[in-house]
Amino acid sequence: MFTLYVVATPIGNLEDITYRAVRVLKESSLILAEDTRHSRFLLDHYGISTPMESYHDFNKEKVTPKYIQHLKDRGDIALISDAGTPGIADPAFNLVRECVREQIEVRAVPGASAMITALVSSGLPTDRFRFENFSPKKSAQRLHLLERLKETADSTLIFYASPHNLLKFLGEIETVFGEVRVALMRELTKKFEEHRVGTPRELLEYYETKAPKGEYVLLFHPQGKGGL
Repeated sequence: MFTLYVVATPIGNLEDITYRAVRVLKESSLILAEDTRHSRFLLDHYGISTPMESYHDFNKEKVTPKYIQHLKDRGDIALISDAGTPGIADPAFNLVRECVREQIEVRAVPGASAMITALVSSGLPTDRFRFENFSPKKSAQRLHLLERLKETADSTLIFYASPHNLLKFLGEIETVFGEVRVALMRELTKKFEEHRVGTPRELLEYYETKAPKGEYVLLFHPQGKGGL
């Protein structure tokens, strides 16, 4: 049998990739990517000509058996996501789980992760943290989640947030947690990287004149009070 490599790729700045990751991507028999058109920019930048196929939420159930067989008979596979570490808010878990079940070796090639990058630069406690993925789409679901977290969470909370519901989510955090200290990060590692830290009210006032753009990492500690 061969090995599935779970390879972390840059979250923005193309320099944020390890020598090992580039070598594994070049030496594997196949690369699986969420969006092959998106990942082609990275591969071309580093002169990687390994064949690439799509592996995403819409085909993972259908194609996983094919790639399990590939790992048994044909060669190593490198699994990448659109950005960052595969398995965090993407379909990589499905293939990794099946490899473990089939006793196929899985090796992680560590590197960039948006949530860790945001956490260590937020000024919030890092000794304990909890990743909650993307916030629910519906307001009632978000409020229910926040109420539950208010009762149970005692660590820094990390969410991925889209610009479409960011303002509503900030308002809901204020409703449940009051004037808690929130850190918002966007465009991490890129030229126009932005960090904003403040209470939900302060952040809402900031975005009254500047519409949210891009994907955000939102962090706060349930017991953390204070603004900028």
